Amino acid sequence: MKLHLPVILMLAVFATGCSTTLKPRTLDPATGKFSTTSKLSADAVKVNKPFEEKYKTLAYVKTDESKAKEYNNFFVETLKNMGVFTKVVTKEELEALVLERKLTDKVSNISDLIGLNQLSKQIGPFLIVQPYVEWKGGYNFFAHLKAIDPETGGTLLLLEQNAFNWAGLDDPLFFPLMNGFLEWTKGKPISTESKQ
Repeated sequence: MKLHLPVILMLAVFATGCSTTLKPRTLDPATGKFSTTSKLSADAVKVNKPFEEKYKTLAYVKTDESKAKEYNNFFVETLKNMGVFTKVVTKEELEALVLERKLTDKVSNISDLIGLNQLSKQIGPFLIVQPYVEWKGGYNFFAHLKAIDPETGGTLLLLEQNAFNWAGLDDPLFFPLMNGFLEWTKGKPISTESKQ
């Protein structure tokens, strides 16, 4: 069962009372990661291909535009706070880049992989970062974070996480995914819970 994020946010607010969700953080100077008490589950890493330096130029955060603005802003700001990418952009900012560079005759659109592939041929390598969240019923949520190379259309990284929303989703769901993504960009092993 899928719900749009405004409904999810309403449920999250109802379930958490005064707790906050979708609040970007900066990296903890002591650990170099986002502060969280949760780790990715033992089976969270579904795809893990090497991160290449060429992707650092630009990250396009491909969020669902039908979702609440706070949802989209959370992922954009969190990726910016990682300090990995020279530029992190939204769909509107990527569209502005296409117009600014007068690429509309060479790039059909930026909503699908064909158009993003066309764009990569014009501006060079970049990374598509695609977050996703779904309410599974009750207090249960599922999220994934996917990294895609627009040149090949291949998935480079896919992390999945389930969480129980008792005091917000940032700690158990979003920041473990972001920490795993950050470790991946640095070529480090992705931290997960121990397999039982």
